[in-house]
Amino acid sequence: ELRAWRERVKRLLTPQQAQGLRYVVEPKFDGLTVVLHYEDGRFVLGATRGDGEYGENITPNLRTVRVMPLRIPVDTAVEVARPTRLVVRGEAYVDKADFERFNARQADQGERTYANPRNFAAGSLRQLDSTITAERPLKLWVYQALLWEGGDRPQSHSETLAYLRRLGMPVCPMLHSFDDAQFDALVAYTTQFGEERHGLPYEVDGLVVKIDSLALQEELGYTGKDPRWAVAVKYGGEEAVTKLNDIVVQIGRTGAATPNAVLEPVQISGVIVRAATLHNEDYIRDLDIRVGDHVVVKRAGEVIPKVLRPVLDLRDGSEVPWQMPAVCPVCGQPLMRPPGEA
Repeated sequence: ELRAWRERVKRLLTPQQAQGLRYVVEPKFDGLTVVLHYEDGRFVLGATRGDGEYGENITPNLRTVRVMPLRIPVDTAVEVARPTRLVVRGEAYVDKADFERFNARQADQGERTYANPRNFAAGSLRQLDSTITAERPLKLWVYQALLWEGGDRPQSHSETLAYLRRLGMPVCPMLHSFDDAQFDALVAYTTQFGEERHGLPYEVDGLVVKIDSLALQEELGYTGKDPRWAVAVKYGGEEAVTKLNDIVVQIGRTGAATPNAVLEPVQISGVIVRAATLHNEDYIRDLDIRVGDHVVVKRAGEVIPKVLRPVLDLRDGSEVPWQMPAVCPVCGQPLMRPPGEA
């Protein structure tokens, strides 16, 4: 797939443009994407996506993230010209160890736990009370400049990240550059990364390979929302067998009732998994999943744990079929199933 993408890129460029191609490879972070706005060096707006008009404005919560720069440059002794207006994209995340400690503490106190680090980051930054967010061990990587007004803008992605780092922004050091003659080495690196990724302190769900030149990125453009100048490298999810201790119903923002598996803790892809989605009532019935079953659990896309199937050979007769409760576990009102929905 990487080589096919490379050939597609070259066909879209002139021979002169294609001759000097350089690529950058960086982790595809697994958290909540955020967009940060700076005016005259001051952080003025943070949103979950877009420019704040269509996304969620989470400015007060982002201010509580310890590594979040409220002014740039962070070190006033550093002589670096800053743009008058700068908009950057980043990823809020939590280290695996911090996530495990938080979930263990929540479980000990009988409080809600999170299924995975991505949900933790999203839930923490969407709190209505920013003092709750301030208590969460969130971190941040900045990985792209979306808008740049005033001053000289760097000409490449790698130069942009180096500049943002000089401003004091948290930029992941795991950026690797390759020229076109080193493409075999690039492919080998993506394979090696796939084998070693579980040793990272934070979650990633793959790599992103990009054309380094910003001018060529603009020349290549987009197909719909997908950039022609970048390609994602995904890795298959890991599976494990564990016991399904219970099935609980969670009520989402829209009022939808979703059954979730309470699991005997099991390590998958370097993370302790205690819960997984069961999608809906029909999914449980069609697969004949029962409380007490040993089940196969997979972290889909290395992120969201889900129950794939029961292990029928391990049944001993003590397993109990499950039914959707008649009333909402939150408000006590009757649960209604709209026609045609699962």
